[in-house]
Amino acid sequence: REVAEGNLAAKPVFASRDELGGLTLAFARMTEQLADAREQVGRGVAQLEGARTRLQTILDSLSAGVIVFDRDRRLDTVNPGATRILRQPLSAYRGQPLEAVPGLAGLSTAVWQRFELHQASPEAGERDHWQDAFDLPLGPQDTLNLLVLEAVLPGDARLMAVDDITEVASAQRSVAW
Repeated sequence: REVAEGNLAAKPVFASRDELGGLTLAFARMTEQLADAREQVGRGVAQLEGARTRLQTILDSLSAGVIVFDRDRRLDTVNPGATRILRQPLSAYRGQPLEAVPGLAGLSTAVWQRFELHQASPEAGERDHWQDAFDLPLGPQDTLNLLVLEAVLPGDARLMAVDDITEVASAQRSVAW
């Protein structure tokens, strides 16, 4: 009854050479193995949570934007850098496609077209990811120049890293003039 209620602490085993003694000894060993397995699972969960916390801290402190899409192309994970660069509250759209975010439908279409092109015929050096520049119109006279890197993750998830290169593009135009 104690084991059924979750108490896997060691139980006293009465030594006897009959079937009942063998049965109680086997039951005690099984209970000990269950306790060990529960402890290992607990340690594994703690390690996983620690790794998840470290990864989230890293993502939150990056200046680049990081967006993870699930296999159905819905927003799964978004860091503050992506919210800052794309100037949209992306976390509020978690579980929705990127085109559902106001002003990002064109970027979404362009990025997914580029991804499909990469899958069909990757260029030299583009095995598991691609990188390209995109323009995001913000208004009649204002455009954001973005550098986007996209990679496939396990489970058909996608990672999109985005960085604002507007100042770099502007400087390159000035140098060209």
